Amino acid sequence: MSNSFKGLKYALTLGSDPQNFLGKWWIPSLLRRLPKGSRRKWALRVLSLSPHYFFGDDPGERTLDENLEVRFRDGSRSRKKICDLVLRPVLREGDTVLDYGCGPGFLAVAAARSVKKLYACDISVGALACAEIINPAPNLEYLRADDNGLKAVPDGGIDAAYSFAVIQHLTDETFERVLANCSRKVKPGGKLVLHIQLSDEVWKTEDEWKADTSVKGKLKFRYGLHCFGRTAEHHRELVEKHGFTDVKIEPLDPEVAKELNGTQAEAMLFATRALGG
Repeated sequence: MSNSFKGLKYALTLGSDPQNFLGKWWIPSLLRRLPKGSRRKWALRVLSLSPHYFFGDDPGERTLDENLEVRFRDGSRSRKKICDLVLRPVLREGDTVLDYGCGPGFLAVAAARSVKKLYACDISVGALACAEIINPAPNLEYLRADDNGLKAVPDGGIDAAYSFAVIQHLTDETFERVLANCSRKVKPGGKLVLHIQLSDEVWKTEDEWKADTSVKGKLKFRYGLHCFGRTAEHHRELVEKHGFTDVKIEPLDPEVAKELNGTQAEAMLFATRALGG
């Protein structure tokens, strides 16, 4: 598939916000109108239109739908393993949990098996529509990550909030908005778990991305899947600014890094909502 065709495909499904892949209104509308027996097949096909979920890889000798089922099974296995290695030691059976940036819900449905209630939010209405079809659970509620959607999550009612493969795609402004929402929703003493990307020689900072003011650079920033590196100090500063304490940044477990196709500069950030916040 040519790069120009890929770019057009992503642009046609991109929502009004940067990085809002599958954010167009027509995606959930289309899926709702399909016969129930066809929705799963088309939800997986829709995911293949996004650069974010790696569902559009070359199928080789498999048909498109056979390849998408393979991707689905791999996504389920991978996120269950990440849940077992990283989240299960943090989560308790009676917890109410928030998954921030859930995408198509693979990690959310795995984590929901270990807790009382899980809210999973994302900015993409298309990704949420797919998640509701392919990764449902009775104690799992998918929500839009905006003021209206997050009203369903009780302020101070969340025991733990987590986010994987999301923070590195956010500008500082958006990252702070996420942290402000988590600060409002997580109860004092509750946990914050973030998968983050530290600065290295490969991952450019947000300022470096914005410094490319060429037409190509602006288009890449608007439509591309950008990834920002931040120092550990900058992550800590932003998290503490929004009422979290006891911040610990640890290297990514090698098994988790393998599941995420991770780099040596990726890490996990753990923090606690301040008791006096």
